[in-house]
Amino acid sequence: REDCRNRGSTLLVPCDQDELEFLNESLQKPTRHFWIGLSVPVAGTGWMWENGSDLDQHRLQLDLGKRGPGACGTLKGNGIVSQSCDTTLQWICKRESAEI
Repeated sequence: REDCRNRGSTLLVPCDQDELEFLNESLQKPTRHFWIGLSVPVAGTGWMWENGSDLDQHRLQLDLGKRGPGACGTLKGNGIVSQSCDTTLQWICKRESAEI
């Protein structure tokens, strides 16, 4: 998160399954995990995006299982899987496009 913020962006919050598939094709690393902006921030809450919105599990391919606080979402292939937040991984930042 800190690295993305320093770059004027945030961890990836994908819009839909098409964006995940595009990223998977672009990265050409279907077996690697990348941090995105999804986590279970505190006990008693569900999965939430970094922007504060709740996860809509019908829009994306997910394999999250039941995880408590300390669980974060990672991009793996065309889907999102759960991983412990203290795992060392690369990450994907995203920022709004700028009008030129």
